[in-house]
Amino acid sequence: MYGSLYRHVLLPFFDRVVKGRKTLDYWQQAEQSQWWPREKHAVTQLVNLQRLLRHAETTCPYYKKTWAEHGLSTERLQSLTDFEAWPLITRDTIRRHRLAMRTTVPMTRMTKATGGSSGEPLQFDLSADSNDRRTAMMYRGYGWAGGAPGSKQLYVWGGALGNVPTWKKWKTSLHHRFDRHAVISCFEFTPEKMREHVAKWNRYRPEVIVAYTNPLYEFAKYLQRENLTVTSPQSIIVGAEKLHDFQRETMQSVFQAPVFETYGSREFMLIGAECPEHRGLHLSQENLYVEILDDDGRPTPTGEEGNVVITDLFNDSMPFIRYVNGDRAVAGFEQCPCGRGLPLLKKVVGRQLDTLETPDGRKIPGEFFPHLLKEFPCIRRFQVVQEAVECITLKLVVDGGFTLADRETLLREVHSCTGPVVNIQLQLVDDIPLTGAGKHRVVVHAM
Repeated sequence: MYGSLYRHVLLPFFDRVVKGRKTLDYWQQAEQSQWWPREKHAVTQLVNLQRLLRHAETTCPYYKKTWAEHGLSTERLQSLTDFEAWPLITRDTIRRHRLAMRTTVPMTRMTKATGGSSGEPLQFDLSADSNDRRTAMMYRGYGWAGGAPGSKQLYVWGGALGNVPTWKKWKTSLHHRFDRHAVISCFEFTPEKMREHVAKWNRYRPEVIVAYTNPLYEFAKYLQRENLTVTSPQSIIVGAEKLHDFQRETMQSVFQAPVFETYGSREFMLIGAECPEHRGLHLSQENLYVEILDDDGRPTPTGEEGNVVITDLFNDSMPFIRYVNGDRAVAGFEQCPCGRGLPLLKKVVGRQLDTLETPDGRKIPGEFFPHLLKEFPCIRRFQVVQEAVECITLKLVVDGGFTLADRETLLREVHSCTGPVVNIQLQLVDDIPLTGAGKHRVVVHAM
């Protein structure tokens, strides 16, 4: 009853009237456009891409200067293939040129920060319209798994860090109640807390679970070990890390519900999601142009792994144009039997973060560290290494400004998750070498 009231009355009033957003309009449009034929999507993407490039060329100093140096003009873009001539950008590009990448056109601008799951936190800007559009994509993608707004959802997610003001706790609690959400903090996976989480799950009786992949897998294994059961939801939505087949099988066996994989990031929110066919990840085609490129910047053949490169078609505030996001994926955009015209990404392979352990039996999800370290803008790169159960090493590359107070705050927050018996060693280093495969491991469980 409340779910229907929320979706058809409360959410529209709050979103459209109170907040003045267009999210629900974009969601409604996306529910229709997902059935467009592939050819219509391609034409629409080209039109939106041409508009974006004209906007960036005329109002963003960085793009105007860089493209002129490459001899590029938006008049050259007559097909999506032509776009391959445009230069790539990286996290380092944004760090060095963020202000020059902003548009000079006045508009509502939001400042966001990534969690740095690739080991390099990032601050960036986002237009309000783009935020509405990406939220609409999340509504649609989660809806394929039965997790559209109004469903009763339990999040196995990262909790708030630090000393949260009481007013903010109340506000968050009211927001969760309004949205029919409950939260289990996967940063509190001590044996004692696990039993509390089981009790909370069974009291709440969720329709849908939304979770980080590794923590939910650890939770499933805990239930198996302790011979415990929880109320079966209708579906499970996982993200933040690659979902492996063995994890999917374990979760579906323990929770007795289908598992849906999603792929997203703070820069773009939902990039792709599974439909009930589970044949791959449908891309958020209306908002994003996604490429899979080899290390020389050429499109990879179908079935081969490459670098994920994304263009946000509507973030006019600070355009992301051919952004190498640090992930790896397998190319291949064949049609899904479900009939949606949205292309499928075969799989994402570069998002796995190790889980750490503590002497008192806690399981620390790798996502804890990107979630925490994004709050320290002076940390440019990091790596977390555990070679013994009683010791964790944080290697930090800083740009300067890492104060004694920052150090104490960081240690306090890490200890709040690991417990006081774990020795946390902070090492300030000049660089963190890549692996032999040219990748950066963020969280390394080396025991």
